[in-house]
Amino acid sequence: MIGKTVKVSKLAFKLDISEYKKILEIQKERQKAMAEVSQILGIDVRLSDDDVAKFAEQEFAEYVQNKISKEVNNWMKSAFS
Repeated sequence: MIGKTVKVSKLAFKLDISEYKKILEIQKERQKAMAEVSQILGIDVRLSDDDVAKFAEQEFAEYVQNKISKEVNNWMKSAFS
């Protein structure tokens, strides 16, 4: 598993870069599906490569934020119980 451990005070979690790769692959598949729809409709509704990257980055940022939030909640529960 490719990852980087991030430590903040007593908090630590593993940041899994492979998750970003999965998200990016999903966005690329979405782009392929949009290309098929574009052919059927006869109009271009595809996303640009920049948009694909932007959506993947946004989804990964949300993933990281959720992971941090869960880790903080777990730490708070253990620190104050």
